[in-house]
Amino acid sequence: MRRRYTYIVWCLLAIMALNGCGKRKAKTNWTVSLQKGDKNPYGSYLAYESLKYYFPGASTEFKSKWFRYNNIDDKMKYDNTSLFILNGLNLYLSDSELKRLLEYAAAGNEVLIFASNIDDKLQQKLHFNKVAYRTAYEETPLGDYNDGSENASVLHLENEPTKRYGYYGRYIKGYFLIPDDSSQVADTSEAEDDHIKISSQPEVLGKMNQQANFIRCKVGEGHITLHSAPLVLSNYFLLQPGNKEYLAAIWQSLPGDIKHIYWNEYFKRTADKSDFDVLWRYPATRYALILAIVGLLMYILFEGKRRQGILPVIPPLENSSVSFVETVGRLYYNKGDHSNLAEKMIQHFLEWVRTHYFLNTNHLNEEFTRQLMNKSGKDEAMVQNLMDMIHEIRNGYKTDEAYLYQLYNSIEQFYKTKPNGSNNS
Repeated sequence: MRRRYTYIVWCLLAIMALNGCGKRKAKTNWTVSLQKGDKNPYGSYLAYESLKYYFPGASTEFKSKWFRYNNIDDKMKYDNTSLFILNGLNLYLSDSELKRLLEYAAAGNEVLIFASNIDDKLQQKLHFNKVAYRTAYEETPLGDYNDGSENASVLHLENEPTKRYGYYGRYIKGYFLIPDDSSQVADTSEAEDDHIKISSQPEVLGKMNQQANFIRCKVGEGHITLHSAPLVLSNYFLLQPGNKEYLAAIWQSLPGDIKHIYWNEYFKRTADKSDFDVLWRYPATRYALILAIVGLLMYILFEGKRRQGILPVIPPLENSSVSFVETVGRLYYNKGDHSNLAEKMIQHFLEWVRTHYFLNTNHLNEEFTRQLMNKSGKDEAMVQNLMDMIHEIRNGYKTDEAYLYQLYNSIEQFYKTKPNGSNNS
């Protein structure tokens, strides 16, 4: 018997071991996130970690997607030479954010934007017409009809036109359209930005086939650099043979004296949800908001005082159970249902007998009558009369108002009469 149990235990251990060996690996997450801590194929872990090797003397600070660019303060602007990396897919800016970004670059800093869809205001400022892209194509999974081969060997740097980069992955074929004559680009920026000197023609640093996809614009004492294929920062792209040299060329195109790096993962950014500027932009809504704020302040000053009202008199709590019984009794009485009310009175009386004398009221026979007289000490005639009335009502006697009143008096007399036969009242 002992050998049998030993055999069963070894079999169970073997099954458990086989189940552990057959455990599947976690499924790869192919979602595009471009987050610095994401080690999945389309995260930006490798690109973010490479910064410490190409900018060894620079400190790095993370800015979340909720960071508003109009919050760029003087510390960021005048923090020696700093680099602001904006990493995502769709970049839209409010007027105040665009103005602050231009001022940040003009102070001698570098702005590097990775985006496949860029705000029209920024395009007009930097003198290129638009970004050619396929809507949300970076987030379209590869399949039978899209194996990623169109993205192989499509990228090259301007100083190395014969060396090609790419991968069998998602879309990296976005590019910029730059007019030959910069005067063709309409500049609708406000006059308050005119003191910032911006180069009339972007410098092309790299191309997608024959179209510019990596450009740099001189803005004051600094630069704004744009790349139209944000997935070149993805882990999957950088793990393909030779592609880390492409990223190295991007970092090496920046000044070598960078002291501070700001990394911002905006992913999909919309100007309308960015800040208060979308409401302040139009005169009608601006004046309405001012009027509402002034009205609120006036209300707080003149009508916001605390007013003490008269304290109401709170009546003492009453016995709700007694009130409930009286209400139910009046209801039956007013409806003329005397028989039903008499039955309810009898049930209440028998419940009182069970509670006070601990007698069984299932059988109201002579034995019960004798026990009730002995325990209560009430007069025999009074007890017998009450029991006779109970039997008559339960045997179908038609109860009228007078008989109901008689039953009520008999029960009340039983309650009030002392055991010796004297009345409490």
